[in-house]
Amino acid sequence: MKTQVNCPNCGTPFTTEVHQIIDVGRQPELKQMLLSGQLNVAVCPSCGAGGQLTTVLLYHDPEHELFMLYMPQEMQLDQVQREQYIGELTKEVLDNTPLEQRRAYMLQPTTILTMQSFMENVLETEGITKEMIERQRKQVELLNTMAKADADVVEYLMLDRASEIDETFFAMLRSYVETAVQSNDNEQLLPLVNLQAKLMMETPVGQHIEKQQIALHGLNQDAKKAGNLTPMILLRHVLKNQNDYEIVEAIAQAGASALTYEFFTGLTTEIDKQELAGQSEAVNRLTHIRTDLLKMQEEMRRASQQVLQNAQQELENILASSDIEKAVQSGMSKFDDAFMYVLSAEISRAEEDQDKERLERLSQIRDLIVKEAEGQTPPEIQLLTQLMYAESDDQMQLLLDENQELLSADLVKVVDMLQDQVRDSEQTELVDQLGRVKGLITQRLT
Repeated sequence: MKTQVNCPNCGTPFTTEVHQIIDVGRQPELKQMLLSGQLNVAVCPSCGAGGQLTTVLLYHDPEHELFMLYMPQEMQLDQVQREQYIGELTKEVLDNTPLEQRRAYMLQPTTILTMQSFMENVLETEGITKEMIERQRKQVELLNTMAKADADVVEYLMLDRASEIDETFFAMLRSYVETAVQSNDNEQLLPLVNLQAKLMMETPVGQHIEKQQIALHGLNQDAKKAGNLTPMILLRHVLKNQNDYEIVEAIAQAGASALTYEFFTGLTTEIDKQELAGQSEAVNRLTHIRTDLLKMQEEMRRASQQVLQNAQQELENILASSDIEKAVQSGMSKFDDAFMYVLSAEISRAEEDQDKERLERLSQIRDLIVKEAEGQTPPEIQLLTQLMYAESDDQMQLLLDENQELLSADLVKVVDMLQDQVRDSEQTELVDQLGRVKGLITQRLT
């Protein structure tokens, strides 16, 4: 529902969307917004200040029969108000649930008093237990301590809390490093980088992660030399690392597109070769790898098929809507690459079938998505996109003339970041265009 709030920073009143019911069966995207911290976040259009709104939340997950109500203590609701919320929100969920899907547990939600307990219950439906959350909390505390400690303390903690320094810990550390890089916080960056290097060299997990990174780098380098990743290149690297299954799995996931009939034929040939040589251990090892990679390929195929089916269903729901514009606006968070692929395929099919009515509605959906996406994209990024697709320097100069107020040192940093991302991809034209864009913006600023 829409509600009006006043900005606590500048006092500006503005309208924002507030969700009090998270019904996973009907709107699964709200669960993802909740888990990512994006639910009920209000941003002032005047000063840009933002934060999460405090509100009552009713959560319903029919798959796990989870029906709970969070009532923030800071709202200071009395018994009458609490009962009113319970009655109204429960009734709304029941009214939107078909009669045959209603269950007894939906008659009375469990009341949750803290957001921590509320989130723990939601995370448990994702297979994340309270013990796992507590372990991660301790890892965060350990990382913060080690980042500020002197060498002797770091040495002690490496031994005393070795069990907590696992791949999750390294993922957190990488996130800290990336944040420091993006914010140009060299004071934080140096100790973090030093800690990362030390842990990579002196802990078993770090050594294994480094070995895995070297293996993946080797795969990428060979793929670049060949122009693309072929099944035979992937096979060569799988065989090279066959004694470490975790690395084989990481390589296979990175090169999933090359898990083809040719790859498995080559792997079977190698197994036959080892069998003829009497290498039973190698035969067993490679047979195990083949079985697991076939299973991985099938799971990926099934998952991909399910994603496309979900996207197709979402598209058909929008086509059936009486208000396509409203349906597109409310579904923007669902329009990922899979959805756009299905939409494009359906437009092509409608053109081939000369189904003018369906083609018109599909084209309308596409145009509305583009319009909405442009509206949600910051003007600086829109300008960069226009500059990247400009056909001449004169056209770029005209765009800069029209958008002089958007030019800043921060925009140059964004271009630098984009250059870093594509520099190793051998997309020389893209790198050159980014260089021209940066040069023209810098020239305007100086």
